[in-house]
Amino acid sequence: MDQLTQRAAGLLASVVVLVSACSGDYSGGTATGDGGGSAQARSVEEHFTGNVQPRLDFCRTCHVPGGIADVDDGRKMMLSGDRNADLENLRASWLRLGENNPTSRILLMASGQERPHSGGAPWPQGSDAYKAMDILLQCFADPSGCAGRLASYGGSVVEDLPLLGSARGGHAWFDFCEGKSDDTPLPTDPRALIVPGVNSGKAVYYNAYWKDCHADPAAVGEEPPAQTCGELRAMTASGRALIEGNGAIGAGWYFGGSASETGNFTAEEYNTLWQAWGLDARPDNFDPLVAERYGMGMGAIRNPYPLPGEDPNATDGGSGQLPTGLTQLRTADGGWTGNLGTTCHVCHSGQISGVDSIGTLYGNANSLSEFGQMDLDLGHGYAGVPAQVPIIVGKTRGTNNALALQIITLLLAQDIRPLDPDFIGFALLTPNGGSIDAPAWWNMGHRPVKFQDGFLAMDALRSDLGFYLPGPGPAGFDWIKQHARAGDTYVMSLKSPAYPSAIDTALAAQGAILFHSKDLWGAGLDNPLPRPAGGNGSCASCHGAYSPRYVNDPAYLDTPALEGVASYIVPRDLIGTDPQRVDSDSEAAEQYGKQNFFAYPETLNDDPDLDCSTQNRAEIRQGREHGYLAPPLYGVWATAPYFHNGSVPNVWEVLQPADRQTIWRRVSTPARVDQLGFVMGYDTDFGRAYDTDRLGWKYQTLACGEPGTTPYLDCSTNDTDPVFQDLLNILNSSNPYLWYLGTGPTSDEQLETRKIYNTRMYGQGNQGHAFTAVLTDQERRAIIEYLKTL
Repeated sequence: MDQLTQRAAGLLASVVVLVSACSGDYSGGTATGDGGGSAQARSVEEHFTGNVQPRLDFCRTCHVPGGIADVDDGRKMMLSGDRNADLENLRASWLRLGENNPTSRILLMASGQERPHSGGAPWPQGSDAYKAMDILLQCFADPSGCAGRLASYGGSVVEDLPLLGSARGGHAWFDFCEGKSDDTPLPTDPRALIVPGVNSGKAVYYNAYWKDCHADPAAVGEEPPAQTCGELRAMTASGRALIEGNGAIGAGWYFGGSASETGNFTAEEYNTLWQAWGLDARPDNFDPLVAERYGMGMGAIRNPYPLPGEDPNATDGGSGQLPTGLTQLRTADGGWTGNLGTTCHVCHSGQISGVDSIGTLYGNANSLSEFGQMDLDLGHGYAGVPAQVPIIVGKTRGTNNALALQIITLLLAQDIRPLDPDFIGFALLTPNGGSIDAPAWWNMGHRPVKFQDGFLAMDALRSDLGFYLPGPGPAGFDWIKQHARAGDTYVMSLKSPAYPSAIDTALAAQGAILFHSKDLWGAGLDNPLPRPAGGNGSCASCHGAYSPRYVNDPAYLDTPALEGVASYIVPRDLIGTDPQRVDSDSEAAEQYGKQNFFAYPETLNDDPDLDCSTQNRAEIRQGREHGYLAPPLYGVWATAPYFHNGSVPNVWEVLQPADRQTIWRRVSTPARVDQLGFVMGYDTDFGRAYDTDRLGWKYQTLACGEPGTTPYLDCSTNDTDPVFQDLLNILNSSNPYLWYLGTGPTSDEQLETRKIYNTRMYGQGNQGHAFTAVLTDQERRAIIEYLKTL
């Protein structure tokens, strides 16, 4: 056994306690199979009732009138909602399928010997389920020899785990520590199991691996990870103040760390924003209008600032309510400063209104954001860049380009090394990454690598506070080192919200089977795209297993501790989505970036299994193709729009490429009657603006040349040949900086135009993920219903 295999085996053994602690989350029994014996049946009926019928409940999920198996071939194996008719219906199905020839198709399909079967192989050859059904079907064919066959069966009691159930993301440590004392030791991080060789030959496929960036935290001045439940709780509380903001002592802010002496701007400046809106007086609903114009949520937690004339220390911070994304800074002794800081939430926290249990979604991608406009309205330029420099942070409201490697490296760390041989290729010739939509934080505890293309290891914590860097140089870097662990721990504690409307659980159960079992490259589907290198060809193959029944199935995962973990970087040309983000992560960028502070250069190592720096370098990938990481899907219903660039507004269109629109615009919040014409943000009211059938936000489709589109830029007067846009795309793909050039201060008309998502613009293509085109509409509906449960 080599060293890496020994390490994996040791880690696997160490998570047994974690698995046992979390198994109760699903309120189910043990997996189907070998737990306990069953009494010998004395008749066909008794054998059927005790050993076969319980397993038919799985078949009943789909093989009933109106179920997803109610199609031409699937209709030959048909049950009903009446369990009393099961034996009769099974015998009729057996006859329709040609009896035993020599083995019934019932068994051939359910064991995977005959494909396609959307339900996968729930009864593998040699399993108790297979044996029990085989005996029954042989008794159908030869009643005279049935007694001996019944006597030969010694299978187990059937105790299937449920098809539905979700841990809702976060990190397994928080579930483990629920109700435990502070001195309880933490088990091994389940993500540390994702090493080369893990899950080999299983239904869920991994090709990107966990790296420990903190072998000796003290040596580099960083806080070590929590070792006990008490340390985990304390670290989470510290990180919550830092990241959540809301006027907490120690809250972090853009380019200032947690200092309180200054901020991005003052409350006095903030209180003048209405003048930049062209209004005659401060409106009575100033606070919600700020949130609408600049694309931020309004949280229920108090987040105060002083109104004009107020002393913040005489009014407990002030009478105003800041939107999520801003915080008033406080001194170490709790004093209010009147200084305001911009926080992570301008890009990372969204809003769902009209549902009492949700509101602000901490850690969800903020698809509302137009925060750069606030800087313009204040006369500061974009994100602190002088107003005279016409730079924009995103082409479309709700997107940004925060992951541009050039920006992270050159602006944040001031890491300019012109003599480095990779500098020219990185800084001047690498394509721009284009528009991005930030991943949800609540999935970070189930990802071994981070960012859309796995650019860094998930344990490379410094990058998470990159925009909080309080100035370049040792002092700023030391602040990052001292705070990154606490911030990461808080982020890992976040859970996805439960879907706030009714779910058709019968349909969702069918979707669970399809999600985990349907081979999109199965016989007869004629999928034109290449099959992925591993996995069973299902959605779970790339996105991970969630259903308790499949999580506990050793054909899917090495251990249930890997529940929800997704770590498959799908090759660029196989996934087929807009390539600009992947292409911007060039080999020159990877080689140049490996020495960057955020990439943990102290871990550079000849052994690729130990090197925690840039993860897409040729020597780290070792033949793995560049591509996009298939994300975990906890709370996926709340993360629209989809793809790494936010180009697809709902899950239906993710699954059905033919229905995607070229130019679309999400609906806006209705303005108050006396404020018609004010620039409102995207509507977040769940009852009014959310499409529960398609799972995403409602939108309007626009044709080329309609009001709000710019014919010479957006789509060209010739709808099939956008010549000018194509020229811009070529320029952006050959230079990393041209994409950022805008038009300076933005008018209200331009703000409305920025709500239009044009998939022909650079980095905003909505192509790809086309292998799901082989699904039927009924199957799509079932999968969507299942995704609501996650």
